[in-house]
Amino acid sequence: MKKISSFIVLPIVSIIFSLIVCEIILRIKHVVNLNYDIEMWKYAKELKIKVDDKTIGHVHRKNGSGSFQGVNITTNNHGQRDINYDNEFLRKYEKRFLIIGSSIPLGWGVKRENTYPYLLNELAKKNNKKWIFINGGIGNYNSQRYVNNYLENWSNLDFNHIIINYFVNDAELIENTKTNLFIKHTHLGVVLWKLYKSFDAALKRENIVSYYENIYKENSEGFKINSSELRKLNEYCKNNNIKCILVNMPDIHQLNPYKLNFINKKIENLVEEFSIKYIDLLPVLQNIDEKKLWNKYQDLHPNSLGHDIISKEIFEKLN
Repeated sequence: MKKISSFIVLPIVSIIFSLIVCEIILRIKHVVNLNYDIEMWKYAKELKIKVDDKTIGHVHRKNGSGSFQGVNITTNNHGQRDINYDNEFLRKYEKRFLIIGSSIPLGWGVKRENTYPYLLNELAKKNNKKWIFINGGIGNYNSQRYVNNYLENWSNLDFNHIIINYFVNDAELIENTKTNLFIKHTHLGVVLWKLYKSFDAALKRENIVSYYENIYKENSEGFKINSSELRKLNEYCKNNNIKCILVNMPDIHQLNPYKLNFINKKIENLVEEFSIKYIDLLPVLQNIDEKKLWNKYQDLHPNSLGHDIISKEIFEKLN
C-alpha cells in the first residue's frame, strides 16, 4: 500500500508544485512585462460586477479604481470613467452628451485625459460651447449590452444627446459563460485558456472578411439583435426628446485597404432608416499608417493620437 500511495501521491505533489512554480514565474513576468490578456482579466476581477440581466452581463463597479494596461481607470458614482455628477450638475449645460459603447470610448490603455470623451470636453471649452461629454464606455460590450445598460441604469440621467460608439464587433453574440476557478484566480489558467482560444482566433484573422460577412447577413441572429437593439434605443430617444448620434469606428488593424467597408455601408443604411445622425470615422483614419494609431501593446485599441483625431472629427461634425 505504501508503494501504491507513493506512486499516486508523488506525481500529484509534483504536478501541484510545478503549477505553483509556473504561477509564481508568470506573476513576476507579468509585473515586468504587461500582458494584454492578464490586464483584461484583472479589469474583469477588479472593476466589473456580474448582473442577472443576460442582456447586460456586467456593469462597472461604482467608485472603483485599478491600474490596467499601465494606466489608472477610476469610475464615478454611476460606474463611468468620468467625474462624479448628478442631474442638477448636468442641467448647467445646453447640450449634454452621454457616450455609450465598449472599450474604445472607455479608453483602454490610454490615460483619461487622452481619451476622446475628455478631449471633446476640452474642445467644447475652447470653443465656448456649453456642452458636456460623459464617458459611458464599458469593456466587453456589444450593442445589446450598452443599449440595455443605458435603459436600465442611466436613462434617469438628464442627457439630451446619446452618442453611440459603434464598432465592427458590436453585432457579435456574447455568451454569458461561467469561469472556472482555475481561470478565475490564476495567471496560468488565463495563459492556457488564451493559448487554446488562439487557434480559433488565428482562424478568424485569416478569414476576417468572411467571418464578418456571416455576422452581418440579414438572417444572422447577431445582426438581427443588433438592429433590434439600435431600433429600441432610437424609439426611446424619440419618445424622450433625446438626439441620437452613431459614430462608426473602424477596425484599425488594417485600414488601407480596408476590407470591412461593407459593415460601414450596412450600418449607415440602418441609421438612415432610423433618421439617426451618422458620423463615419473611416475617412479620417484611413490614410494614416495604422501602426501610428495602435496603443503600445499593439492591440485593437487606439492610442492617444487616435483619440485626438477621433475627438476632432466628432466635434467638427457636431459643430
